[in-house]
Formats: sequence, structure tokens, C-alpha cells
Amino acid sequence: MTGALDGVKVVELAQALAVPFAGILLAEMGAEVVKIEPPAGDGIRWTMEPIVPGESKGYTLINRGKRSICLDITREEARPVLERLAKWADVVMVSMKPSDLPRYALTYEHFREWNPRLVFLEHAPLGKKGPFGSEPGYDVIVQGMSATAVLTARERGGVPVNIRPAFNDMGTGAFSALGVVAALRHRDATGEGQRIETSLLGTAMALGNQLLSWFGATDPPVEEAYRADIAEARQAGAGFETQRQVWEHHYLRGGFANIYFRHYRTADGFISVGCLSPMLNARFRAVTGIHDPRSDEGFQLGTPAAMERLQQLVDECEALFASKTTAEWLATLRAGKVPCGPLNFPPDVFTDPQLVENEFVIELEHPLIGPYRTFGPVIKMDATPPQIRRHPPLLDEHTDEVLQELGFEAAEIASLRGAGVAGRHPH
Repeated sequence: MTGALDGVKVVELAQALAVPFAGILLAEMGAEVVKIEPPAGDGIRWTMEPIVPGESKGYTLINRGKRSICLDITREEARPVLERLAKWADVVMVSMKPSDLPRYALTYEHFREWNPRLVFLEHAPLGKKGPFGSEPGYDVIVQGMSATAVLTARERGGVPVNIRPAFNDMGTGAFSALGVVAALRHRDATGEGQRIETSLLGTAMALGNQLLSWFGATDPPVEEAYRADIAEARQAGAGFETQRQVWEHHYLRGGFANIYFRHYRTADGFISVGCLSPMLNARFRAVTGIHDPRSDEGFQLGTPAAMERLQQLVDECEALFASKTTAEWLATLRAGKVPCGPLNFPPDVFTDPQLVENEFVIELEHPLIGPYRTFGPVIKMDATPPQIRRHPPLLDEHTDEVLQELGFEAAEIASLRGAGVAGRHPH
């Protein structure tokens, strides 16, 4: 069965997660994706939980559906290979330090000389401008710079814990694939290629949404009070959780009294409840029998009495949910049309019928490490359904095959290998 991107050829010059995730999305929609790895392989082959040497969980999960070649792109002798790849490709996706692109002649301008119709995705993790514009960026750094760590991180020893999974990497991969598809449509309509730029930091700000915003109508006095209190907390040596609570106090007023949109502990586990409208809030109250004083006439938020009553409300809800099992609450809430679901721990997702029957989790086979379970194709399409066409490439698996397709003779391939330009090197 054909895919929506059948016939589209993609060269992926990237390691780790963000752009490689874009690569699997494009591959599953039918694109032919050739990944260029350094002679020792993508670095995450050797980190991110290796199973056998050169094959890790992280690499396997993020590179299915591609072919891979080993090429030392820092060598001048690699230029003829890159030129033929550029002329072969519709799309080139590059993720390197912005300062390395001109150093190794890997900029859009270089590739455009070879192929003016090329769609060129450049991933600049922290953006190309500003004091960090020439530096590498990783999800953990971006979590800090974007303030998303304050929104989601837990504390250990007074310090925020790095958030996993790397949601900024995955989000950037999705945005990158979207940008590529849009640029291909533009090229099909006009014949013009173009450069696309994505970043981890831009992704983080977009995902932060309402919590990373500022409104002149409401925020200036809030910010002034917050800055005074956070300065006092830091001077006193407060840990991360205390400082986060200062932010919450000023920017999420009443958030501590949230009973409608949260996780609850039950008699045998946890449950998730999501009510974001007055109608759904009313259903929650009807099912639980809880009275929310915020609907009472004359109730004033911010007073000591009100704060005490709201804390009682939270305590009542938590005690109520702890009195029954998760299954009992799921039956009760669903009967009352209250949005809810079980809170699964990671091993549970592989047996949850909601995930299994929708193929949100699937089982695949790897030639070296055997069966494994992972996420299924993210996008579903009726006429051109995404498919996983290849296992994650082994190191150096397709180097000769791709070079032959590009027109290199056997002697030329042997010469490239002998010079250490193509093929794998010992790690």
C-alpha cells in the first residue's frame, strides 16, 4: 500500500532524538529516509540503555523505517557523496551546532547550489541568535531556560529532577515533520525549495502555552509581588519546591484547591479526572456529592477563612476517592459522564485495552535484539495509512547499497572505505 509521501527522498543528518523523530514520522508516511551516521555511529547507539554493543533502546525506538550509511562528513573526501545525496534528495534535515554548519560546508546555501529545489530543515536547538545561538542544546537545558522545569519537575534534594520523557525533543520532531510537509507542498506549487528552522527552545515555549505567557491587563502587579517574594526566598536559601510554590502562589491562585482536573489516589491505585467546563464540574459534584463553596453567594477568595475552607474541600475529595477502588470509581464516574481514566504505571500500558486495540502500542521485531514493544504510528490515515517498512538500521547496514544507488562504482566505494570516509569505525 502506498504512503502519502511515497517518492519523497529524505537525507537525515542528525543524531539523538528531535530530528530523528521527524525522520520516522516521514518514513512511516512513505518517504525514503537515509540517515547519515558518523563512522562510530549515532552517539545514542552507545548510550540510552544499550542492549548489545551498538544497539540501544533509545536508538532502536527512534530510527525505525530508515536506511543508514556511515560517512565522515567532516572530511573533504565526503563532499562528492554529499553532493550526490543532495541531488538525489527532496529533503535534507540537519541538526548540528549552528557554528558547525559553515565550518563543514553544510549550510543551506551549500546544499542549494547542488539542488535549488531542495527543502532544507535546519534544527538550531537554542535558536541561531542571542548569547547561546552558536551552542548546542539538549532537552534538559531547554527545560531550564524555558521554565518548563518549574511547571513539571519534581524535587530531589532541593533541586529539580530532569523531566523524562524528553518532550521538547519529541515535540520538535513533530513540528519539524510538519514544516517539511508544508515546504514540500509549497515546492510542488511553485518549484521553489526553502530553508526551515526549528528549535527545542521554541517548542518548549509553545508547549508551555498559557503557563508561559504575560498579559499587560493582569500581570504587572502579580510579577512585581512575585519578584519580591522569590528574591526573599532565594536569599533565605530556599530549595526548588519552596521557590516553585512562590511562583504557584502568585500565578496559579486557587490552583491548590483544584478538585476537577487532577489525579486522585484510590483504595488500590490512582485515577485521573479531567473536567474543564462548568457542565463537567457540575457532573463531578453530582457524582461525588461534594459541595464546592466557590459557588456560594458571598464566598470571597483570598480570605483566611476561604483558604481554610478550600483546603477542607481538597481533603474531602481526597478522602472520598481513597475510599473506593479505581475500578469502582471508573464505573461510577463514567456512568455520570465524567471524563476519567486509570493512571497506569509504564508496564501497564502494554496490556491496557485502550492502547492495545487502537495500536497506540505495538510489538516489532529487531534482527539482533528480538521482539520489543513501542508506540505505533502516531498519525492514522484512511487512504494512505502510515506503515513501518523497515527495522531500525544496523550500524553501516546500508552504506554500500546507498552508495551504489548514487552511482559509485565498487572500486570507488572500496576507496572511500579504505580512506575511513565511508563505513564504520571501531567505537
